[in-house]
Amino acid sequence: MISRQASECLNLEYRLRFGIFIVHLKRLTLKPYPTKTSIKLLFLLPFLFVSCEDDEDCCTVVLPKREQAAYTVTFSFNWNEKDFPTDYRAGPHFSPLVGWTHQKDNPFFDAGKTATDGIERMAEVGATSTLVAELDAQIKEGKGYKIYTGNGLSGGVGNIAIEVEVTTDFPAVSLATMLAPSPDWYVACVAVNLLGADNSFVKEKTVVGHVYDAGTDSGTTFTSANSDTNPKAAIAKITQPPLGDGNGVKASLCSITFTKK
Repeated sequence: MISRQASECLNLEYRLRFGIFIVHLKRLTLKPYPTKTSIKLLFLLPFLFVSCEDDEDCCTVVLPKREQAAYTVTFSFNWNEKDFPTDYRAGPHFSPLVGWTHQKDNPFFDAGKTATDGIERMAEVGATSTLVAELDAQIKEGKGYKIYTGNGLSGGVGNIAIEVEVTTDFPAVSLATMLAPSPDWYVACVAVNLLGADNSFVKEKTVVGHVYDAGTDSGTTFTSANSDTNPKAAIAKITQPPLGDGNGVKASLCSITFTKK
């Protein structure tokens, strides 16, 4: 015969399952269509379980485990006249960093996509508010974890550091900064996954900060007059002069290091 303690534990299990299910069902009905993440969550909810034994006064609710990790992300810039002499201009600088932590393989800033209004504003004038609002909408759809804005750099050589937090559900980082002067170019790390092969967070990781053309302005050199591209072209990595050498941009322009705290 089942004990009173076990019976109460089972009732708690049913209440937990039903309550969480209703919360997520309501969230889904408020959306024009269910997201992949919400569907997965609804599928997994019945598998939350409660551990009880007849002969013990115990009741343990077991929930999915989510690991977290904090990182210092350091952008190291070396945009100088010696290494990048073609049409080099005085007053190089980088706008405040902006980005987010999110699911793996999210291509929001990546080549091949069409720039959002927020990416256009960031790449052309260094503004972040529209982009932050767009990323917030992505997070509300379950695609990301946190948004980050940081400092800029008032020269072509130097570092920008920012602290970010990732989880096993949202282990990737994307951060961007306008390269200026330029028509619509930005430096970014896109969807850098900080989970290692053993599914634990790496201690350190360094990647190249690639330079992208947002595809929103048709200017071809650093100080070209404004010339909106209509319709927008796809975001593309820069390969041609004045910044590229025909194959790409030297990796020395920017390296980005993730250091686990």
